Amino acid sequence: MSEGDGTPEELQLHVLGQRMDPHRLVYGTIILMTAFAIYDTTADAVQLGARPFITLVGVVVAPLFALTMAHAFSEALDMQIRRKRSLTPADRRHLVASNLQYLYLAIPPLALVLAMSLVHVHPATIVASVQTLGMISLFGWGIFAGVKAELSRPRALLMGVNYMLSGIVVIALELFLTH
Repeated sequence: MSEGDGTPEELQLHVLGQRMDPHRLVYGTIILMTAFAIYDTTADAVQLGARPFITLVGVVVAPLFALTMAHAFSEALDMQIRRKRSLTPADRRHLVASNLQYLYLAIPPLALVLAMSLVHVHPATIVASVQTLGMISLFGWGIFAGVKAELSRPRALLMGVNYMLSGIVVIALELFLTH
């Protein structure tokens, strides 16, 4: 088990030498999809103004940065309380490394936003594309969970569909509560 995050090593992903916790990645994905869903329903989604690329970068980065900082802060407090001591340099490195995973989630949508902006795709289409990427991601995480649970292929695929639908429900509830 890796220290502090509670995810056994065999359930973590290794991407470019970094350990990635699926829990953090799924959580961050849903937060990002919710931010885009809320943004997409505002008048700004239709009338982004002269700088849609910068605006969409903000929609990607702002919620993930807030999530990163909130989790790092709360985990730092938790570590100090449970260990009854100040944080060590090793504790701080662990907090930075584990919470940067939320910001890593910004890379695929930012690449999509950049690529689509360069070819002058309408901002509403970019938003829909990022949301679709999020749904595909949740579908993939559901399959990952099904494989780790040693389910048959059809049941793992069904789990992928369930995860994707759960993401849609979370976003729909968020939209209902905010509008």
